[in-house]
Amino acid sequence: MTPLRSLRRGAVRAALVAAAVAAPATGLAVTAAPASAAKTMVTSIADDGVLNRVHGDPAPIVEKWKAAGVQNVRMFAQWSHIAPNPDDTRPPEGFNGKAEGAYSFTELDRKIDLVRENGMTVTLVVTGPGPVWGSLEPARRNARWRPSPTKFGDFATAVAKHTAERVDDYIVWNEPNVATWLQPQNVCSGSGRCRVYAPHLYRKLADAGYRAIRSADPDATIAIGATSSKGDQYTVRTNSTTQPLVFLRTLACVNSRYKRITTGDCRGFKAPQGNVLAYHPHSSKYTPGYRSANKNDARMGDISRLTSVVDKLTKAGRLKVVGASKFPLWFDEYAYETNPPETVRGVSLTAQASWSQWGWWTAWRHPRVQLLTQYEWFDEGEAGEDDPSGWQSGLHFAGGKAKPIAQAFPNPIFGYRTSRTGSVWGQVRTATGRTKVTIQRASGGTFRNYRTATTDARGTFTARVPKSSGTKYRYTYVSPVDGETKTSLPTTLRKR
Repeated sequence: MTPLRSLRRGAVRAALVAAAVAAPATGLAVTAAPASAAKTMVTSIADDGVLNRVHGDPAPIVEKWKAAGVQNVRMFAQWSHIAPNPDDTRPPEGFNGKAEGAYSFTELDRKIDLVRENGMTVTLVVTGPGPVWGSLEPARRNARWRPSPTKFGDFATAVAKHTAERVDDYIVWNEPNVATWLQPQNVCSGSGRCRVYAPHLYRKLADAGYRAIRSADPDATIAIGATSSKGDQYTVRTNSTTQPLVFLRTLACVNSRYKRITTGDCRGFKAPQGNVLAYHPHSSKYTPGYRSANKNDARMGDISRLTSVVDKLTKAGRLKVVGASKFPLWFDEYAYETNPPETVRGVSLTAQASWSQWGWWTAWRHPRVQLLTQYEWFDEGEAGEDDPSGWQSGLHFAGGKAKPIAQAFPNPIFGYRTSRTGSVWGQVRTATGRTKVTIQRASGGTFRNYRTATTDARGTFTARVPKSSGTKYRYTYVSPVDGETKTSLPTTLRKR
């Protein structure tokens, strides 16, 4: 089964590794990507605020997504937003969660259809929080608390049956290691001792969701996981964030030394299964090259750490990958918040643009990353707020003004060097086939044409350049969208 299969077989089908483009006598090598690179990595975006009309009519904005090179849109099918009487402790009398008409899909249909009308595919996150009556302890009136796997499975069945003809790709739950989405994260005694619990909840939810979607849509590609990239090192609160690699090991019922656990919450263990592992490799205020100091976190710079844990669990039969020998990866959220407006977690506008492109290249070059999702188009919160809530990682401020990253998104560039060589990587995300680009080099503060290159069929090229650390490069090309000449942001060469 091929993840994101509609993109593979459609007009925007990703190409296999292209042959090297012959370089003229100047000695500059311009090639397609190496065979190890993720040639079929799909460019995606997630901004449910746009789709939910927070910024007015979403139609012209969604058109801009397509024009910027977006191929896929990740959106939520959130249980509480679709369920009847979500604040009640009991479902409506006679309610059948699997029946046609049990849920209201009007708004979800509108969003899916809008994306598809603009030539993009949908990755649907079937997730809680659910209605209060979906909890195993509804008297708490906390929709996040111990969701019923059976009732969630019914919801997932209803969603997949309704969307199967329009959606190929699903993710079961969003950030189950974060209390915003799933509670309790830990079970704590009166003495203050806590044990990690959320992975055991999620194992049942993931099983119910996977089986429900697979039954309703046998050809679907289904991802599990979708955890955040970091958590709290010490488990001292009921709802502290669980570190992602602790979460995965606990989900698989092994300890830190990968010894199987068969008692307590692991009694009757059944390996969670999926076609793909979804993950959110946010790097916070660190560069994409940063290696997390805590071994149980995994940011963009820690992909090898993440895959090492997942592969050990898969090889031991504690996670089950369906349709592959190793779990492919969907990075269905990745972004940097900016200051302004986020004064605590944000990086500068320049750093957001530079580091994001570095991160995009990092994901692109990894052979198992099949999807990379920019998290979000607009900042959250109201324009002009001094202390906005939510995430401020958009390509644009909440009021609509573009950040520098908005220029970078359709045509990212990243330069890197070793002790022997230098290279410049770029991608024309709007390309529908091989595209001619002109690489320019700064000389005395002025950019001059340095070399032409031809991308591979997915718009990607890698050019060998002198290894000087201070020289700047950029590239220009004629946009396949509007016929205008576009220019990337400049890059220097970072040391690998």
